[in-house]
Amino acid sequence: MRYTVLALVVAAMATPAYAQFSPNLAGEGVKIKTDAEVKQERDREAGYRSGVNKIPDGKARSDPWSGVRGAAPASGQNQSRSGAK
Repeated sequence: MRYTVLALVVAAMATPAYAQFSPNLAGEGVKIKTDAEVKQERDREAGYRSGVNKIPDGKARSDPWSGVRGAAPASGQNQSRSGAK
């Protein structure tokens, strides 16, 4: 029983290390693009940039609590309440 548990612990600890060395099945190396692919990519980028340029700029920051707060105190008034009891 002790050796079974030990074997399971060793296998559990070795599994993450084995996963780091898995081969890259998605990549097939460096592929040179054809002229048609380059033109298609350039057109796609131009379309993206034109779409992004159509987005209007954001408004200036607005204060959603401005209607809740009172008017700001004048600069000559004392803002601390340390003297009031």
